[in-house]
Amino acid sequence: MVSIIIVFIIIGSFSALISYFWVRGIDYMQENHPDYKGEDFLDWGNETAPWEDDSTDNNKTIEKAKI
Repeated sequence: MVSIIIVFIIIGSFSALISYFWVRGIDYMQENHPDYKGEDFLDWGNETAPWEDDSTDNNKTIEKAKI
């Protein structure tokens, strides 16, 4: 029973530390870079992901390799 309580205390402590640093990072970005919206994160230039696009040369290469 005591070991379960110790595990919960350890998990709670790590969760609190992660949450603290995450919120601190968000606050830092909001104060120092207020115009950043994160739109350039994983920007492929179009709405479809590269692996969902049928017009790429990768599919042609794979088809040639199968022949």
